[in-house]
Amino acid sequence: MTPEREMPLPPVPNSIATSQGEPRFGKYQGELPEVDLGRLQGRWALAKAARLLKRKRWLYTFAATPEVAAIFAVVDLGYTSSAFAIAVDLQERRPLCDVSFLGAPGPLVEVSDRPGAGLTASFRTLGGRLSARRGEEDERYQLEVDVSRVRTGSLQSFQWRGELLVAGGPPALTLIAPVEQDGLVNVTQKRGGLLALGSLEAGGKRFRMDGGVGGLDYTQGYLARHTSWRWAFAAGRLADGTPVGFNFAEGFNESAGHNENGLWVGDRLYPLPPARFEYDPKELLDPWRVTTADGSVDLRFKPIYVHRDEKDLRLVVSHFAQPVGLFEGTVRAAGRTYTLVSLPGVTEEQDMLW
Repeated sequence: MTPEREMPLPPVPNSIATSQGEPRFGKYQGELPEVDLGRLQGRWALAKAARLLKRKRWLYTFAATPEVAAIFAVVDLGYTSSAFAIAVDLQERRPLCDVSFLGAPGPLVEVSDRPGAGLTASFRTLGGRLSARRGEEDERYQLEVDVSRVRTGSLQSFQWRGELLVAGGPPALTLIAPVEQDGLVNVTQKRGGLLALGSLEAGGKRFRMDGGVGGLDYTQGYLARHTSWRWAFAAGRLADGTPVGFNFAEGFNESAGHNENGLWVGDRLYPLPPARFEYDPKELLDPWRVTTADGSVDLRFKPIYVHRDEKDLRLVVSHFAQPVGLFEGTVRAAGRTYTLVSLPGVTEEQDMLW
């Protein structure tokens, strides 16, 4: 039997649903033109009121150089919204900025149905604007974060003007998966190993992002009321300068024999088998380990800083912790072993009632 990491992924379909309205479950290579949940029919479809409670959408953006890691996310839960932005100095090993926002649903937050060309993801509030956009014919994501000194709680603002280049980069990893318990369908599109450009100002320091590497996580689905996962994402370069990135998840998007795990190297995408996370939930700054049962992945993660968000709004109860730090170790794909050293990335522990 051919290991999953050596099997090429099929091309992404034109729609998440068949002509009969059934989900096209599977793990694919390439961009979906649209996450058209409205095409689902029968037991996979939801009435308008139910969609308001079940549909969750977010865009997560990561870019890093050897000096700094920059992150922002926009989350639309239908009945509420949120966003956060983080910058961590990887040389001095300290946070430069960490700010979170909670917003109402409506015109001030948007995560569009197009995860690739045509994407719009934005969050606006007093003293804060975060957005990622990509034109219909554009081969780059335009990133903008503008957080005032008042919202950062310091004397310095947080300004990020950047780009992530699709042209010349590796393909997206797309997963259409069933959701257990009271969920239905989830769609996620991951991009990694993308070249970064731009500038960042945070914590009173300025950085050029040119030559950096990054990626995105676009997710939309009808999710279960109780959802939890462990996640790892990283982007940087191999010793020879080749852009590299990976994505691993445990406890989520693992149904129907598929997962969202993959490695991007240069212009190639390699699927990877299910991952296991080892860490101390009470000491998230202690080292983490990410492995696979077949030994193809053996990664160690040393956190520098932990972004946390704990909420109890009755309707929404959130435990969210995302350490930012550096990975090292090995990943074997397509008969070759890649050694990763000081690769910027994140891990995540999330447990949601939403």
